[in-house]
Amino acid sequence: MKNYFDINYFIVFIIPVFPILLISGPFLSDLFCIILGLLFVLRLTQLKKFSEFLYDYKYYIYFFLSYTVYLNLNSLFSFNPSISLISSITFFRIFLFIFALGFFLFYYNKIYKSFYIIFLISIFLLFLDSSIQYFFDLNIFSNKEIHQNRISSFFGEELIMGSYTSRILPIALACSFLTEVKNKNFWNIVMLTISGFLVMFSGERLAGFYYIGICAIYFVLIKKNFLKFLIIIFCSILIIISFKSSVVDRFYKNTISQFNELGSVLSYRHTLHFKTAYDLFLDNKILGNGIKSFRHKCSEKKYAKSIEEKKIRDLKKINKNPDNSNINSQTKYIMEYDNGCNTHPHNIYLEHLAELGLLGFLFLIIIFFYTSIKLIKLSLKCLFIKETNNINIARGLILSGIFLQLFPFVPSGSYFNNWMMIIFHLSIGFYISTLKLR
Repeated sequence: MKNYFDINYFIVFIIPVFPILLISGPFLSDLFCIILGLLFVLRLTQLKKFSEFLYDYKYYIYFFLSYTVYLNLNSLFSFNPSISLISSITFFRIFLFIFALGFFLFYYNKIYKSFYIIFLISIFLLFLDSSIQYFFDLNIFSNKEIHQNRISSFFGEELIMGSYTSRILPIALACSFLTEVKNKNFWNIVMLTISGFLVMFSGERLAGFYYIGICAIYFVLIKKNFLKFLIIIFCSILIIISFKSSVVDRFYKNTISQFNELGSVLSYRHTLHFKTAYDLFLDNKILGNGIKSFRHKCSEKKYAKSIEEKKIRDLKKINKNPDNSNINSQTKYIMEYDNGCNTHPHNIYLEHLAELGLLGFLFLIIIFFYTSIKLIKLSLKCLFIKETNNINIARGLILSGIFLQLFPFVPSGSYFNNWMMIIFHLSIGFYISTLKLR
């Protein structure tokens, strides 16, 4: 008789349900992240495979362990150790989470297929609910549309449906090449199409950037079905525009309007965040000011004064051009903000510079360059070799997700937000699981 309380069954169950847990919010996904890490430690002690595992992944273990230790040492010298240490100490769970994923996925290969199926079901349910919300302004739980041209579905007040979809999509696509999936090409096109709808519904321009990048890399790697997919997406956009053009307006008209006002695709609010983060970095270049320092220090007099000086310079530039027909709207837009404050700078590189200094920034830039080099090599292999290797395609897809999330020249969420940390390091864990596959 099978023992269904055996740890193996729990491990095989816990990883595939992360797409559902991440929809539910940060609490359950964080809880299961901790549980998975503890199971990993328990399993290593039971199987006495610690030395073997340490040897196989030693460079990755040393790197992420060094980063975790640095975060905690940095917090001791931060602007407020009691605030910074809360985030740095708990980062140990992310360290364990990464290698728990790498270990369990390698030894329990069927998890890939389960993850793929559950993500496909998850986005189908999101699509169904979003469509109801799109046409009737209410979803199946009778939640009203929160924003006129942004749909959130089960995420409620959190407008992150596009972020969720575009960040997990490359992992799920990779899973189809790491296990046996019947009619794989068909279901991947379905997954890409549904994901495209969800990203458009969400109105998240950053998610749109991720999605386009993933699609481009996917078709570079597999070298087929591109034309079919373009036709499907083109027809889908026409359907959306015919019913509710405001959803697409956020991607196109709002971006054009923003560019006309400031000559930049980034909002003025974002530029103020960036400047404040840079000013914070200049005050403590090596170690930064500590995790979570941006939100507490951004309103200080010296940083608010720097923003005021920037606004004066920007207003002078606007008024120098007599032919500018948007002077009033531009002036109103600039004067709307008193400082560059927010909970984070909206760029993970500036967040690392401001809060962790050059030493913390170094860890992030190493991951980015490692990912970029590996992705370029795999893409060239797939392009110029006739017989495609499924494992290389899977690695390329996972790396594409990491690369896009680390792309320096776009706004982003906070690296130290619980939900963001789990969804980002999910990609790293899945990538590590492929390293020993041949």
